[in-house]
Amino acid sequence: TGLLVELQALGDRPWTLALILALATYGSEDLACIAGGLVAASGQLPLTAAAGACAVGIWTGDMAIYFLGSLFTRGALRWKWLAKKMRPERMARGARFFDRYGARWIFLSRFIPGSRVVSYLAAGAMGWNPRKFAFVLALASVVWTPLLCGVAMLAGKAVLGWLRVYEQYVGWVLLAAGLFIWVLLKLILPMCNWRGRRLLYGRWLRFTHWEFWPTWLVYLPMAVYMLWLAVRHRGLTLFTASNPALPHSGFAMESKGDTLDLFGGSDMLPAYLRVPSGKNQRMAMLLDFMDETGLDWPVVLKPDVGERGQGVAVIQNAAAAETYLSDCHEDVIAQEYVAGLEYGIFYVRMPGEKQGWLYSVAGKHQQKLIGDGVKNLEHLILEDARAVTMASYYLSKFVGRLDEVPAEGEVVVLAEIGTHARGAVFTDDRNEITPELTRAIDTLTQSAGALHCGRYDVKVPSVEDLRAGKNIKILEFNGVTGEPVHVYQPGYPLFRGLADLSRQWKFAYVAGAKNRARGIAVTSMREMVRLIQSHRAKEHYEVDRMKECS
Repeated sequence: TGLLVELQALGDRPWTLALILALATYGSEDLACIAGGLVAASGQLPLTAAAGACAVGIWTGDMAIYFLGSLFTRGALRWKWLAKKMRPERMARGARFFDRYGARWIFLSRFIPGSRVVSYLAAGAMGWNPRKFAFVLALASVVWTPLLCGVAMLAGKAVLGWLRVYEQYVGWVLLAAGLFIWVLLKLILPMCNWRGRRLLYGRWLRFTHWEFWPTWLVYLPMAVYMLWLAVRHRGLTLFTASNPALPHSGFAMESKGDTLDLFGGSDMLPAYLRVPSGKNQRMAMLLDFMDETGLDWPVVLKPDVGERGQGVAVIQNAAAAETYLSDCHEDVIAQEYVAGLEYGIFYVRMPGEKQGWLYSVAGKHQQKLIGDGVKNLEHLILEDARAVTMASYYLSKFVGRLDEVPAEGEVVVLAEIGTHARGAVFTDDRNEITPELTRAIDTLTQSAGALHCGRYDVKVPSVEDLRAGKNIKILEFNGVTGEPVHVYQPGYPLFRGLADLSRQWKFAYVAGAKNRARGIAVTSMREMVRLIQSHRAKEHYEVDRMKECS
């Protein structure tokens, strides 16, 4: 109302009136357009002049928002919180979105209050064509501004009453608008094309198949059982005494190199080298190691401390190794690449028992696609019934190759690492357990000292070699948190999986209780809290940095 009174006082100065309307859009575009309509209704300005002034103000203000978005991108490295959001894969996804739907979305956002500033900032941040943005924005302004000004002119001062009602319920209106925008962006717009529908289908599969649920959700019921075990055995952190040969029994932050050293150069270990951080000659160390052991590319590089496949990479040449070692500023393990079939073998031997046994054997299979010479890689990923469940990860991983068209019959390996979080498919292969395999793993484990429960990740040339316990190569040993991964076989029942995971923790608590009785120290709660804090910090570091390394 105050703005309208001021504008009415300028009835004999039309150019000043038009300028004020244009500037008023910088504060509130819609209110300025309504004021322009009321001014036109009073006869102080023609509707075309009022609408034109508002359109010019809206266009210049929104162009400024666009360029502000581009400045955010240029300064992202100085804004740590923004740099985390603007990782290369996210930037690439955003650029692809604007290339496909930018014109339609920018035009549509003009008619959806609450979506404009975010959309225009994003357009600038993604580097969308400024000429195209300016044209679409001008077109939307030319349609929107006369429409709103015209309604205000026809309705007269009744619009002010509507505004008062709006002010009373603005919170609910914004909440409803936000919910509508979320539904529009997440559900309605994706349903308008095949790509969006497939992405939604992949998310639905992840929601309905527990193998894809986040770890914290799966372990919520497990926490209750573990608390019961703690009460029964009188020790909340008793599981940290189950594998005395490992710090905290391999709960977190253990060194892969130290663990491999436990096996004393067994012929079941591939050749490996510790590459310490802070060394200027890391690449030279790697090349010398390869020369001494007779290795050729590829080799495996991975952080000495890490889990769930973060930062593990199969390096194909010296240039890739140079990039990895320069980007990853921490201790690294270089390991001989072993071809063949990969398995996860969970081993158990209670303290005092002479022989151990195998609780689980799970196959770890690469996720692969077969080209047909027609469809590009993105289409193949979204079309595949399994790959679509990991579509977000794969589309980020192969962002620079999505338009490639694999030749007919060409095999494209999506997941080289046998980790579920990286796309590997697990199968329940407990039927492959034999006395020979059990004997081979038991002999190796007892040579390492006090290891009582955990999972080996191994490779073998064939299933026959696995059954015979021959030609097995140990990639890693995972301590108390190494799960029996057969539970993540597609379609494995949730309650059976929880029961199998429960047995794993029962082994750990029982072994911990027996070792405590023998004088083995248990990790204190204070130390456990510190360990978890270190683990969380490490996990965030890996997510932010190691994706680029791998």
